Amino acid sequence: MSEFGENVLFGRKYRVIVSDINGIGIDVSTLRCTFQIEKSLSETPNYAEIVLYNLSAQTENSIIKEGAKVILEAGYQNPQYGLIFSGDIVQPLRGKEDNTTYTLTLVSQDGDLFYNKGIINASFRAGQTQRDVLENIAKQSTNALEIGQLSDNLTPTALPRGKALFGLTRDYFRQIAKSEQAAFYINNNKIEFIKAIDLPTNEVIKLNGKSGLIGMPEQTEEGIQATCLLNPLLDLNKMVAIDLSSIQRQKADRNSELKNIAGAGIFKIIKIAHKGDTRGDEWYTEFTAVAQTGAVPVTGDCMR
Repeated sequence: MSEFGENVLFGRKYRVIVSDINGIGIDVSTLRCTFQIEKSLSETPNYAEIVLYNLSAQTENSIIKEGAKVILEAGYQNPQYGLIFSGDIVQPLRGKEDNTTYTLTLVSQDGDLFYNKGIINASFRAGQTQRDVLENIAKQSTNALEIGQLSDNLTPTALPRGKALFGLTRDYFRQIAKSEQAAFYINNNKIEFIKAIDLPTNEVIKLNGKSGLIGMPEQTEEGIQATCLLNPLLDLNKMVAIDLSSIQRQKADRNSELKNIAGAGIFKIIKIAHKGDTRGDEWYTEFTAVAQTGAVPVTGDCMR
């Protein structure tokens, strides 16, 4: 279990890079930037609004015409630093806050091209397992993405005969997820395919007042909700440890069922948001987590 000392609370660090379709990037980290990032264990692409302030006219025009992807790293000048969002720019929006402050908002989604435009046109021979099919679909799709975590608990049954696939790649991922009682989502340009019984392999991050926890976590119908200083080490399907005595319990309601938070105080993150202003006070991570054996959402959007 990993716990950070008080030194993690000082020395903000960040980097913002916008790249074109060829991967040639522009580093705009010297400018003021604000961001709001929302992620969930849902197939709906993770979402970000990144606002850049007072770009030069040349750089702004270049981003509007050629900007394809945006990468945002943030945290502190120590191990608590890293990638918090990587995605496709869906819409660049010019704006103006006052007579001297110009903005460019990058509305972005993680894996947007794959999710909304990815097409699979392939044939699979008899004998391939669900794992084989998933890996090949991901590789052969247009706008292909890498596969991240792929559940070790998939049905081992092999295809009894050959099969041809044609259509939106996401539809086939959805079909397989439904048949496996699993969930798939895209995080930092990787497809994750998990089941509720899968145990995350990351080191458990211990959160308390010294390591950035702010206020008291609250029990809700979804699980527990907590806020801490911005921490890129916290991410979807990662484990976090919180002292049960610090959690503010929700009053039972006969019309709703409370999520179980009993146990050793170890929780699995099912949705997370990062909010920051590189020249302001906001620099937080908010997350919702369930008990370690809590269910993984299978369909729908648990974020928005």
